[in-house]
Amino acid sequence: MAPSPAPLTVPGAARPAPRGYVVFDLEIHDPEGYAAYRLDGQASIRRFGGRVLSGDPAPEGVVELLEGEWLTRRLVITEFPTIDIARSWYHSDLYQAAARKRQATSSGRALLVGGWDRPW
Repeated sequence: MAPSPAPLTVPGAARPAPRGYVVFDLEIHDPEGYAAYRLDGQASIRRFGGRVLSGDPAPEGVVELLEGEWLTRRLVITEFPTIDIARSWYHSDLYQAAARKRQATSSGRALLVGGWDRPW
């Protein structure tokens, strides 16, 4: 996997802007229809400077429950340069056109998560 690009800085601030992650927890009902969504969805992610970090379905991909109860079929994690870019991507006309295909072929949840913006 290629290393993450250098973090952007928040305008007017000395610290880096937190990366933005969009996480999908999905169950696919129509694999062929979902494949068409993936093409459009991934193209829209790239247009916003993002990348898919994880997205293979279990059991091919590694989705291992470590604690509690969480039934998942497919966990998709996308990364964007900032949380604002991630939010803009999700609400963009470009992605929403693709999202309608996802919603017609799968069910699940989507989360916007802000990354850590400073070293440990």
